[in-house]
Amino acid sequence: MPNHSTVTKQVIVCLKIRYASALLGPHLSYGTMTPERYNEHYSAKVHLRMESHRYPRDFLVAEIKRIAKIVGEMPKMLQFEEHSAVAVVTVSKRFKGWKNALAAAGFDPLKTRTKYDDQELKNELTRVSAQVGHTPSSDEFDECSDFSASTVSRRLGGSWVSACRSAGLSPPINENKLQVVGGWNKGQRKFKIAKDELLYLYDAEGLSASAIAVRLGTSKNSVLRALREHGIAIKRLHYSMPRATSIEELMYQELERRNVPFAKQQVVDGLYLVDAIIMGPRIVIECDGEYWHSLPGALERDQKKTRYLQSRGYIVLRFSEAVLKADIQSCGQKVVEALLTRIDTK
Repeated sequence: MPNHSTVTKQVIVCLKIRYASALLGPHLSYGTMTPERYNEHYSAKVHLRMESHRYPRDFLVAEIKRIAKIVGEMPKMLQFEEHSAVAVVTVSKRFKGWKNALAAAGFDPLKTRTKYDDQELKNELTRVSAQVGHTPSSDEFDECSDFSASTVSRRLGGSWVSACRSAGLSPPINENKLQVVGGWNKGQRKFKIAKDELLYLYDAEGLSASAIAVRLGTSKNSVLRALREHGIAIKRLHYSMPRATSIEELMYQELERRNVPFAKQQVVDGLYLVDAIIMGPRIVIECDGEYWHSLPGALERDQKKTRYLQSRGYIVLRFSEAVLKADIQSCGQKVVEALLTRIDTK
């Protein structure tokens, strides 16, 4: 008959083996466990359990508070792992969660950041200013401070300049501000045009601001700004036919007398306004007044216009004011001859 003490010892060993198997999972097999193997694994498990409980809760709470002073805010798990010798997993297990550990240390884990009063923010702004030797920009502040420049701006007036002024500092000077050339902004303007030239294009030729912009290679807004600066009244219609000059009226009357079909004041390709045009044969008639065509650059401008029209297949006939007033009949005859020549060619 077996001894009762021996049976009791065997039962205790079996219970310990079952307990160790439940803790260590697949690493233990109850059916093949030997006493030596059991003692090895049981001792290791006891060591692990003792390791997880060797830090008192008060010590872990004090450690969390110490790390909070280092980082200047409620510590995050990565921050605790970086500055402490205690594993963050150990703390989490001991308090059954990191948030519970923070709550035990007196922090509110639901808050995303620590609150600072306005005076602390002003003091920090003053400190960074003394460090860099001038009123810092927002980028310099972010580099030198644990505070965020956006937070300081929002709390102290809504902008960085207001925040600097609230701290008793002068507004920062942005030394790297780019000087943008051209456009609507405050940069230096690239488009410039003399008043006489602009007045000729806009009033005499009757081109719109858009057409002038296309010809001069700039924007419509630049042309409109130049018109206002030169005191030229802006036409509110998209296109308005300019009034015919006296020499143009002479030519129109002569062409009508000769029954020549023509159109007055037409824009070619949206670029050039011509005094008269015969559509089918593609003949352009220009009446050059003494005032407009004696202005600086007028000759080059007329030559450029003539070259463009000729490249588009037009015959360009130019008559000066003196010739038109002296002998309008001969001018009309030259138009008829050009018309007959173009018809014979076709």
